[in-house]
Amino acid sequence: MIYTYDILLNWTKEDRLKEFFEWNLEDDLENIKKIPIIRISETMMKDLLTSKIKIDESFLFKIKSKTESYFHNEIDVIDYAVIVTTLKKSLALELDSEGNVLYKSNLLLDEEEEVLDIGEELVIMDIPYNIISKNKKVSYLTRKEEEEKKFLTKEIKKIKANKEESKLNYLYKEFFTIELNSFNDKLNLIEQEISKDYNSFHHKLYNLLKLSTIKKK
Repeated sequence: MIYTYDILLNWTKEDRLKEFFEWNLEDDLENIKKIPIIRISETMMKDLLTSKIKIDESFLFKIKSKTESYFHNEIDVIDYAVIVTTLKKSLALELDSEGNVLYKSNLLLDEEEEVLDIGEELVIMDIPYNIISKNKKVSYLTRKEEEEKKFLTKEIKKIKANKEESKLNYLYKEFFTIELNSFNDKLNLIEQEISKDYNSFHHKLYNLLKLSTIKKK
């Protein structure tokens, strides 16, 4: 078994993985002492990134208790964890005893490059697995962009619920030149723009609403 040593992982249960430049101290970060590396097919990597999958239990004994992490100055053994890699992408997985993928993590840039180099020397392992379900939508937004879209949706709902006409008028005039008088018409137009793929409108509106929130405080 080939290992990599002393790496940092950022475990997530979400469908969307955090890129290394999005990590922060509030994330589920774990310092790994050692973890095995397995090379997989491009097809399996694609399925891991876009679907919920279950890996056959026959694979689990190969990696059982072979990952160690640092925990309060002690060494903690992780039952089922592995880094899978192709020649283009590496991904850390933590599984349960039935082969369900519990957590995933991208790698830091320099650590992924090291794993990719190791992967070139490995033979692809044929790992049996089943696709449980496909992710309905794979997001290509950064964490910040996703947070901005969620914030906008929440704030517009507040404006609608509280009938904040003056606030809506202010926002509307900042972005639109079309003359509309109805509260609902203006609201609908802003909601339509928010529902579109992320663009400069979202970022500008986010900054404007954030500024108004700070002023209130």
